[in-house]
Amino acid sequence: MKLLTISQASKILNVTPKTIRNWDRIEKIKTVRTQGGHRRIPLSEIESILGTNENKKQVTLVYCRVSTKKQEENLERQIGRVLQFCVENKWNTELFKDVGSGLNENRNGFHKLMKRIPQGDVTRIVVEYKDRVTRYGFETFKSFCESHGVSVYVMNDNVKKEFEEELVEDMISLITSYSARIYGKRGGRKKK
Repeated sequence: MKLLTISQASKILNVTPKTIRNWDRIEKIKTVRTQGGHRRIPLSEIESILGTNENKKQVTLVYCRVSTKKQEENLERQIGRVLQFCVENKWNTELFKDVGSGLNENRNGFHKLMKRIPQGDVTRIVVEYKDRVTRYGFETFKSFCESHGVSVYVMNDNVKKEFEEELVEDMISLITSYSARIYGKRGGRKKK
């Protein structure tokens, strides 16, 4: 995604830099902040204001995941439900899927999804549950997406859990993940 300075954007749009800042304040234009706090305007925002990107394809990314190979049947059902939801909304979709723990950061499909987000033609990401993306850090993932103008839609976000229930699920996830690592290493030593 190409980012422009306020000065560059103001020249293209034929307005003053102060106007760009005002548009950002009233959310007429989306900006991205650099680590130093400076505003940068995505080229897609400029094109949107000029009306030059209306013909660009708007894509919805779909992400589905299960934890183990034994759950692959569940993965196919999950994919079916999420894609059906997207079809009903008439969204053009791209599918990304994984079999692996939500604690594992080395998921192929997830890495491809993350690389796809900044490409400028992505409108939204759809997942069935938050924990399909990651067990921890969902809000960080959501912030990353929003910084690129991509919204995250969780189909079953209305399922509310008690604090204790979430805590127990998180603890079980951690224990399961670390147990798998320990037993996986032992199994590897035996095979050698």
